[in-house]
Amino acid sequence: MPRRAAQVNQADVQRLIRAHQRENVPYRVTLQPNGAAIFEPANIPKGEPPHDDPGDLAEDL
Repeated sequence: MPRRAAQVNQADVQRLIRAHQRENVPYRVTLQPNGAAIFEPANIPKGEPPHDDPGDLAEDL
């Protein structure tokens, strides 16, 4: 059975990650069971450093 084409590809996800990093906006990615990735601003408590390298988190997207 052939797979249907993705509506969002890995390049789109990388573009979002780079844009958030460039603008210094902390973000959270939530992966849904249906395969959707939800990008939203993250409220990082003071004193907790943001995760600077999303590469190890996003490699499976």
